[in-house]
Amino acid sequence: MTARRRWFWLTFVAVGFALVVPALTPNTYVLHLLVTTCIWALLAVSMNLILGVTGLLSLAHGALFGIGGYTSALLVVRAGMNFWPALVLAAMAAGLGGLLIGLPTLRSRGPYFVIASLCFGLVVQIVIDKWEALTFGPLGVTSIPSASPIVIPGVAEITFDSLAAQYYLVLALLILAVFVVRRLVDSRIGRAFHAIRVNEDLGEALGVPVMRLALLSFVISGMIAGVAGSVYAMYIGYLNPADAGFWVALNGILFVVVGGVGTLAGPIIGAFVMTILPETFRLFEEFRLFIFGLLLIAVIIFFPEGIVGGLGRFWRFLRREAPQRNGPPDA
Repeated sequence: MTARRRWFWLTFVAVGFALVVPALTPNTYVLHLLVTTCIWALLAVSMNLILGVTGLLSLAHGALFGIGGYTSALLVVRAGMNFWPALVLAAMAAGLGGLLIGLPTLRSRGPYFVIASLCFGLVVQIVIDKWEALTFGPLGVTSIPSASPIVIPGVAEITFDSLAAQYYLVLALLILAVFVVRRLVDSRIGRAFHAIRVNEDLGEALGVPVMRLALLSFVISGMIAGVAGSVYAMYIGYLNPADAGFWVALNGILFVVVGGVGTLAGPIIGAFVMTILPETFRLFEEFRLFIFGLLLIAVIIFFPEGIVGGLGRFWRFLRREAPQRNGPPDA
């Protein structure tokens, strides 16, 4: 079986299982964890486009997440706008934020870019915190309604009041984001992104427009992060300045690193592991964070390529060892 066909069947099984999860687990707490996992997976997919594909470590994605969330929430709460156009405008606002952040910061290299992106992220958080007339300041935005119903004339009305409906909404957005990133990575632009990650100077010498492509990846990544922030605000129903902070960006980086940098499935697996495991370890009360920290250190030490990279290496080992176990063929 070729790698492409194996990827197709694995994707088919994963999506099929995700679609039937609400029927298999009617428990509301489990569904809540799955919704939040999908939201964080959206953020991780956006982070992976910058970190794993282009090779840029951005600490501004918490700000882009917050820009998307606040744009959507304020348009719905203050202006009474329908959620769906607010979602589109949130993605555009976060993409514009990525453009404004990327224009000055992408001219710097290495740690200078990391520090510059961190500073811009802190500036955005401070603006959200202090501009009380618009953002409600430290009090945050409250009473954010769920997604508006989708009316199909003469057929039905799709509502998103139930937990299962919200799960399917976030899952659909996650699948769409993965599809877009997959198509982008497989295109000529995606190969140019890889060239920037491998050797930026060589790519520029070969005629690759490094600055423009890095800026494009920042904008697309920002739009996906904005969508994640928008559905987060819709689902939680509340936003405060901390939701645009440094820790959001750090969590996105952890999801990507634990799952597998540069892989499509890695960010999703990393978000799942980093969201589900801490809740599982609640049984151990005060020791849960200690145990989770040990497991996280073990993953980083023994799986430096992430969970997906480690599983891929184990699969290649099994395929290499199979003929040896079976022995030489009979003469």
